[in-house]
Amino acid sequence: MRKQIWIVLLAFAIVVTSVHAAAFAATGTSDSSTSTSSSAITTQSAVTSGSAIATGTAISADSAITTTDSAITTVPAINTSLSAIADTGTMISISLDDAYKKLLAESPNVKLAQLTLDNEIAAAKGYSEKLSALHQAEKDTSGWGVDTSSKPMLQANKAYGLVQAPKNYEATINSIKAKAYEMYYTYKYTEAQVQVAKDNLDRSQAVYNSTMLKYKLGTVSKLDTLNAETTLNTAKDQYNLAVNGLEQVKLNFNLFMGYNIHQKLTLTDSLSDIALPSKTLDTSIQEALTNRNEISEANYNVQMTQLALNNVKDYPSSSATYQNAKVALMMAQEAQKTEPSKIEIDVRTKYMDMVQKHEAVKSGKVSYDNSKETVRLGQLQYDSGVITITDLSGIMLNAFQTQQEYYKAMLDYNLAVDQYNLASGVGTATATIK
Repeated sequence: MRKQIWIVLLAFAIVVTSVHAAAFAATGTSDSSTSTSSSAITTQSAVTSGSAIATGTAISADSAITTTDSAITTVPAINTSLSAIADTGTMISISLDDAYKKLLAESPNVKLAQLTLDNEIAAAKGYSEKLSALHQAEKDTSGWGVDTSSKPMLQANKAYGLVQAPKNYEATINSIKAKAYEMYYTYKYTEAQVQVAKDNLDRSQAVYNSTMLKYKLGTVSKLDTLNAETTLNTAKDQYNLAVNGLEQVKLNFNLFMGYNIHQKLTLTDSLSDIALPSKTLDTSIQEALTNRNEISEANYNVQMTQLALNNVKDYPSSSATYQNAKVALMMAQEAQKTEPSKIEIDVRTKYMDMVQKHEAVKSGKVSYDNSKETVRLGQLQYDSGVITITDLSGIMLNAFQTQQEYYKAMLDYNLAVDQYNLASGVGTATATIK
């Protein structure tokens, strides 16, 4: 009897264990089914121009692509709004002339230039005081025992300082304005680069969407979808790089202009193919030989070293004092002789550089227009099955690079025009005032 009871209990335990195992297996199957259904194929969401980032949406089961490959998952879309990066402050519109005016009124560098001008004018007036003291000493002593050998040098320093100080100030202002010009149009150039990158991204997105549809219909291979995805990811990287570059340019421009570095700005002047200067090369060279500070300084150095040699003319010609003064004069005369040629070379070089860059802009515009048409035709050929996705990707990449190069040529030309115009004035270099 006891043996029969143990047999019954053992059978009951086996039945209970089997029920739990079956329940566990059912639960695992349910989880696996859920996991499988959650791995539905997703498609690339469209690139948005708003501030939100769109996410992929799952394809319903009745429209799923039949394939033995692993599920295709694309990279999430990115925000292509030019205002994606947060700025602060009220939007300010500013032209290049506005930028000049603000710098002249507020720039620390302009204030320093003004202080330097005041100091050089004061130094020139100091020579007047020394001349007055020397004149008074001559008057009081009837010239007896008064050393007047320094008088010509004092007079020369006074005359040179009064004339050269304002020219130095002008050269400093020219340098500041040239920097503002470069930064302003670099800002506009970088904006254009962002737009070029965005256009390329939009094209790549459209091609990707088209390729995925063709794949769904069975007209292209899996390899085509991979190539399209690679092209799209590359376009996204290029766009992000352009946006980051623009943000850096914004920060530096605001800092240079004295704004809060996050100030929102709209630069109203456009980067364009401006006309070549009407001033001829020969006229520019003649004006440069008259106006440039390098010429003024070379002439001044000859005058001063000649006066210094005159002051030691009573020394033996073999003495170190006389020889040093003589060598200094010879060096100054050599510099005076070669400086006009250097100035002419500088002006001619800037002129040739400007003309060459203008030609680059004209040819670049043709290439720019052709690249747009090439992309349009390439898209039609791809849709018609004439060319592959690899061919179309190459066409789009070439168009992207061509359009970037066009705006770079435009920037280089605008900067070359500014440099040429400055070369015929006092320039951007200051002369030494002793």
